[in-house]
This record gives sequence, structure tokens and C-alpha cells, in this order.
Amino acid sequence: MRILITLLTMLASAIAAVLSSSGIASAADPPCAPTKSDTVWTWPLQESGRAGPAILRAFQPPRHRWDAGHRGIDLAGYARAPVLAAGAGVVLYAGRLIDRGVVVIGHGVIRTSYEPVEAGLTVGTSVSVGERIGTLDPGHCASSPCLHWGLLTGHGHGATYFDPLLLLGCGQVRLEPVEAAPQSR
Repeated sequence: MRILITLLTMLASAIAAVLSSSGIASAADPPCAPTKSDTVWTWPLQESGRAGPAILRAFQPPRHRWDAGHRGIDLAGYARAPVLAAGAGVVLYAGRLIDRGVVVIGHGVIRTSYEPVEAGLTVGTSVSVGERIGTLDPGHCASSPCLHWGLLTGHGHGATYFDPLLLLGCGQVRLEPVEAAPQSR
């Protein structure tokens, strides 16, 4: 429940950040900083001398779940950099998926994903915020090593992806349709 309340608080902060922002971040932009000092979330990569790593590619949700899009963000890193748990949770997946290492952490109703990562933990392991979960492998971004960080809810065809920057109090807010109540006649 605390995670859900924190997520809703971060969502409200994100709306304010989006309304005052001027566009999508690029690698030259400074990363957003958490809007609250007591947040239960942190960057999955640390960058010395900066608030967080450079964002190489922003979240670009597809119009429909089957369309192309970018269902997370890419963070600049270096090969073998430590990858950290963005929040406390339980490792749900740690292994190879097709051609790259992937780690997925469950945080109640939401999950965060990290790739390409050489996992340092096994499924079922509890992790705390900022705990090392593995090391960054090259291969996701063509020009240099980067971490693809995702945030999602649901499973299978019911999965919905969100901008992981929302966890830090900034990011792209996406409003979801609400099922209309039945009309009475």
C-alpha cells in the first residue's frame, strides 16, 4: 500500500514537472532530480558528480499495445557498471531473455525491468532500494553501453508500460481511459 501511495504522490509531482517542462530529454540535458528528498526510489545507475545518469532515449509509449514504441528509458552507462534496484522489492526474473540478460523486480502491483544486465541475484531474493542487482552489459544501445529501465503493471496482453521517471517525481504522464459506467435507461 505504501508503494502505491508513493507512486500516486510521485505521479502528482510528475504532472507539475511535465506542465513546466519544454520537451523530451536528450543526452545533453541534465537528468531530472527526485522532487522529494525522502523518496523510496533511486536511479538504477549512479553518475558521479551528477544527480543521475544522462537519458539517451526517452519513454515513447505506443498508441496501441501492439505498435512499435520505446517502453522505458535508456540511461547512459559504462560496461560492467553496477546496476541498482530502483526500489525495494523481490526479484521476479533474473536471466537471459532471447539475447540479453534481464532482471525484473516486483514492487507490489508494479514491476521495474533492467536490461542488458548480468544478474547478481536469483529469483525470490528480496532487495532494498539502491542494492546492487547486477552489472551492465553492452549491447542495448549501438553507440555505447546503456541501461534500458522499464516500469510496468499487469501481465501478458494486459501489461501497461509507464515512464520510469515517474518513480523519481518526473517523467511523462500518460492518462489511461476509464471504463464508462453502464448507462441506466
